[in-house]
Amino acid sequence: MSQVQLQLESHPHWPAVNAIYHKLQSAGYKAFLAGGCVRDALLGVPANDLDVATNATPDQIEVLFDKTVNVGKAFGVMRVLVAGADIEVATFRTDGDYGDGRRPDYVQFSSPQEDAQRRDFTVNALFYDLVAQKVLDFVEGEKDLRLRVIRTVGDAEKRFQEDHLRLLRAARFVAQLDFSLDSKTSAAIEKMAPLVKTVSGERLRDEMGKLLKSPAASKGLQIMQTTGLLQELFPFRLRDNSWVHNYEAKDAWQLLALFLRKAPREDLGRAIQLLRLSVKEQRAIQKAWELWQSPELFFKRRRGEQLQSLVEPGNLFALKVLLTEQKLAEEIQSLLNDWGAWNFTLPKPFLNGEDLLGKLSGKHIGLCLAEAFNEQLERQLESRDKALLWLQNYLQRNAKG
Repeated sequence: MSQVQLQLESHPHWPAVNAIYHKLQSAGYKAFLAGGCVRDALLGVPANDLDVATNATPDQIEVLFDKTVNVGKAFGVMRVLVAGADIEVATFRTDGDYGDGRRPDYVQFSSPQEDAQRRDFTVNALFYDLVAQKVLDFVEGEKDLRLRVIRTVGDAEKRFQEDHLRLLRAARFVAQLDFSLDSKTSAAIEKMAPLVKTVSGERLRDEMGKLLKSPAASKGLQIMQTTGLLQELFPFRLRDNSWVHNYEAKDAWQLLALFLRKAPREDLGRAIQLLRLSVKEQRAIQKAWELWQSPELFFKRRRGEQLQSLVEPGNLFALKVLLTEQKLAEEIQSLLNDWGAWNFTLPKPFLNGEDLLGKLSGKHIGLCLAEAFNEQLERQLESRDKALLWLQNYLQRNAKG
C-alpha cells in the first residue's frame, strides 16, 4: 500500500469516504479524491478534509445517497452525509466566465483533466485514484510539490481575474506550506493587487485568519508586502510587518488582534470594518488593542475594576499575551491568581437595586452598587449580611457629606 493511501486512510472520515467511493464505483461512476487532501497526503501531513470528485452529476448523487445537502448544485457541489461524516462530493467541471470576480457565471460538467485546468494552484489540482492507488497529475503539481513552489494552473492573470481572492490565497498557501512563490505568479499578483479590495470582508477575514495561523505566517506576510497586497489592504503594516506567533492566540480574532496590535487607532477602525468582523469580535480586538497601548494604566485601576474587566475576552487575552512576553508579569500573575480564586467568573453581587429603593436615586444608585461590588471582589465584604451593614454605613457617610 502506498504512503499516500496510508495517510488518507488515517483520516477519521476515511470510512465515510470509502463508503461513498465504492457506492459511486458500483453504480458505474468514476470517483477520485481531489485537491488539498491529495496534496497533504503527498507531503505526509494530515488533511483537514477529504473531498471527492466524480463524473456523477448532482442529480445522480441525490438519487444514489440517502442524505445529501445542496450547497452549490448549480456548480456541481454537493455534500453527502454518511457514517457520521459530512463529505463534499463535486462533479468534474469546467468553468465559464467569472463576471463578478468570485464565481463562474455557469459551469459545464466535464472530465478530470478539464477539472484540473480550472483550479487555482497546481498543488491543489491533484487527484488520487483509490483503485489504482496512484496520483493523477495533469498540471505538474507533483513537480511543484517537490520544488516547494506555489504556481497557478495555466495563465496566472486569468486565474486571478476569475477569482480575486486567489491573490491572497497565494500568500496564504506560501505561509501554510512554507513554500516559495513562482516568479510569474508573483508578477501577476503585483500587477493585479488592487483587485483584492473587491473581495468581500468575510472572505478576506477567513483567509487572513488561515494565513496568520500558518507555520510560516511571516513568509506569507512578506509575500503580501512584496506583491502590493499589504499596501492595498493594511498599509499601516508597511512600517512594521514583523510577526511573532503567540501560543495564546488560537481563535481567528486573537490572531487578527495580534496582527492589528501596532495599528494607529484610525487604521484599526478601518481594518475592523474591512474584515467585517462580528460585533463580539470587534469589541474583543478593540479591548485588547486599548490595553496593549497602556497596560500600566490598566493596573492603576482598583483591583475590583480589574477583575470585572476580565469578563471581556479581549482584556483577558491581552494580559495573557503580555505575560508570555514577561511584561508586567508580577502584576498580571497576581491578578490572574485572584481571578482563579473566583473560579474565573464574577460572583453574584451581594447587593442589588431593591436594597436601595427609597434610599438613593439616579446615578447614586449605580455608584453605590459599583462600590459595593468592588468591595466584594476585593474580599472586603464576605457575606450579604456584611454588605447590608456596609450599606448602612455608606448611607450615613453620604448623608453627612
